[in-house]
Amino acid sequence: MDVEEIQAIFKFSAWERDIISSFEIQAELFLPFLLSLKSGGSWSYASEEMKSIAVKDVITYYNDESKTGYTLEKIYLFIEPEIVEKEGVIYRLEKCGSREERELVERPYCISLRAKKVIFAEVNPSLRTIRIKEMKKRHIRLKGTSAYSADHELEHLEKGEVKGIPIWNFEYVTEPTKNHPKSAD
Repeated sequence: MDVEEIQAIFKFSAWERDIISSFEIQAELFLPFLLSLKSGGSWSYASEEMKSIAVKDVITYYNDESKTGYTLEKIYLFIEPEIVEKEGVIYRLEKCGSREERELVERPYCISLRAKKVIFAEVNPSLRTIRIKEMKKRHIRLKGTSAYSADHELEHLEKGEVKGIPIWNFEYVTEPTKNHPKSAD
């Protein structure tokens, strides 16, 4: 690492420290947000006194004429989240933590959460900006991937480990092809 890179890291870290203190919450509650920002994905944190989850959603913008675009990341940080409502059932494969294989789990298609605070960030790689603010709304409805992620992180807070049906409980179904006229049964 050269001196300029080290200085950039220190500057960025100082911004993070200032931003965290500006929201007047304990720094540990920001850990899921920082992990989501730096490592990707959604994350959770819990101690005996407090809990938080960061849920990431993405939208890709693409210009057909210039053949360029970017993926905007939206990160919601929920402080003391609680489920208000779940709607629908989606069966999906997920991999979590140190597990090497994915497992079949059930997730809601929509989930409504209420939280003591909701902090929202938009990460725009095209502009290299991270816009962050505390939302006035304390009740948020998520749909699709962000709903699955929120439910997954809330399961971590409630049960610790996310459990599902291992992939080896699936069965292969083959279709006859020209080269292989019979399917394997």
